[in-house]
Amino acid sequence: MKLNTQLLEKIRNSESRILVVTKYLDKKDTEEVVLFMEQNYFDILEGFWENRLEWVKLKEFDREKSHFIWNIQTKQIKEIVKDCLVIHSVDDMKQILRMEEICSKADLWVQIFLQINVDVTKPGWVEVDKIPEFLKVIWEMENISLIWFSAIGRSEFTREEKEKEFDLLLNLRNKYIPNWFISAWTSIDYEIALEKGIDIVRIWNALYN
Repeated sequence: MKLNTQLLEKIRNSESRILVVTKYLDKKDTEEVVLFMEQNYFDILEGFWENRLEWVKLKEFDREKSHFIWNIQTKQIKEIVKDCLVIHSVDDMKQILRMEEICSKADLWVQIFLQINVDVTKPGWVEVDKIPEFLKVIWEMENISLIWFSAIGRSEFTREEKEKEFDLLLNLRNKYIPNWFISAWTSIDYEIALEKGIDIVRIWNALYN
């Protein structure tokens, strides 16, 4: 499967890393992409993104490189933490407590990103004023490590709107824990993300075109 090496080189020349979106690929194509990235771009590879647990199991990812991003069903948490080291779309306090409980019993450790609401036109995710409440709980946990913030912003936007979204994430990061990571959906805006210094760019369409 052919990948956009020009895009990959652009990321390599920045200070960012790539989370490769494989959720739309079948097992064969996924295996080709994983092999290519590990052989040629391991230095900028953060991992591989899936959004369905059955696909994670089918594709047999290395847990260290397996990232889960999407709506989390409480009944699936036990299997998600078993197969995925990193979970990006965390925004529910009860689910965080459940993750800690399961990981503690299974002697597992997971890393999470809080999914921050950067699109003021839509409800959902973690509202900015709720961040301290989440941090207070997470800091006390032994089996969950907070990597930092992630976001899915507007799919239709002006450059100014997208810069404001990224600036919000950067300012929040600098306010609470400087030098931690920011992960953002950036297939359609990765160039702005790279300019802004977003740490982890999550790319789908642009990578395969």
